[in-house]
Amino acid sequence: MDNELFRVRFNMRFFGYWVWIAKEIIYSSIEVARIVLNPRLPISPRIVEINATSKHPFDQVLLGNSITLTPGTIALDVRDGILRVHTLTQEGADTMLSGEMDRRIAALRRD
Repeated sequence: MDNELFRVRFNMRFFGYWVWIAKEIIYSSIEVARIVLNPRLPISPRIVEINATSKHPFDQVLLGNSITLTPGTIALDVRDGILRVHTLTQEGADTMLSGEMDRRIAALRRD
């Protein structure tokens, strides 16, 4: 195993990321519950492709896992820095395509 794989800096950026992802998980959980409980079930499933900013495998795995942790989305595949993501709604697809999660993960590796 390459030691570089495990070089994650536990600093304020890392702590800030986990606070941010926890907020996103809670928000997404409420949104998915609202959608599922709606009698019309307003879903519009999509598969989108996201280009990972960081080409490091650990960062791409963290991005895929973070996407999957967020209710209403699931990372289907990662290959050559491109993640295929299934979203429950168009709003979820737009959120994934905005790149906010990718930017936050890429920022974790900066010195």
